[in-house]
Amino acid sequence: MEKDKNAQEMTLEQIFARLDEITASLEEASTGLEASFALYKEGSELLASANERIDLVRRQVQVLQMAGNGEEYTLSPFDESQAGTE
Repeated sequence: MEKDKNAQEMTLEQIFARLDEITASLEEASTGLEASFALYKEGSELLASANERIDLVRRQVQVLQMAGNGEEYTLSPFDESQAGTE
């Protein structure tokens, strides 16, 4: 994986793969302190980008709501004000 790739240009799958690589590198005893700090910073930035994207998707989720007669379903936008109230 190209390490210099901007997080905005990466897919979520690529971000998670890179985070796995970073974690593995941080777990190696041979990784120096400066390299560890750089990896930690990169990982933090990637994680923030992933969280922003996941949050965006969450807001765009459509939920099924039962129509008045109980037999039909309709799609409606996710309503954040209703989250956690059920």
